[in-house]
Amino acid sequence: MSRRSIQILAAPETNLFLFAFLLNFVYEVWQAPYYEFYDSPSLAAKINDLTHCTFGDGVIILVSSWVVSVLVRSRDWVLHPTWKSTVLFTSIGLLYTLAIETYRVNISKAYGVPVLAIPMLGMSVLALIQWIVLPPFILYLARRHMLGFAKYPR
Repeated sequence: MSRRSIQILAAPETNLFLFAFLLNFVYEVWQAPYYEFYDSPSLAAKINDLTHCTFGDGVIILVSSWVVSVLVRSRDWVLHPTWKSTVLFTSIGLLYTLAIETYRVNISKAYGVPVLAIPMLGMSVLALIQWIVLPPFILYLARRHMLGFAKYPR
């Protein structure tokens, strides 16, 4: 592998987005039947919707990590996350999701949540669970993967 390839693969952003995309795609597929967009006319439309949502989840993870990076003044906080940085990282994604899901369900009516909706918010409790459980797990997997590149200088 070239030095540039190793630098890209070892970057916190690459690892966070990679694991965010993989884990969130599985979660999105699992929770899809609970949303109205699942009634899309074709499998291709369903896959497109799920991929769009998953890509957005990856971007939320990146933005959350950048906010934490600014606050702790290091992109490498991912290698040594504290309890505080993990809670902050998770909370940023959770708050963003609460806002955007509430908007998309109640205001733009992009989709509906016929079951498992949180009263008054209208969003699915599954999205809430997703953003409480997955970010710490994504952080853990990204950290483990990055430590595998520790023997290579950046």
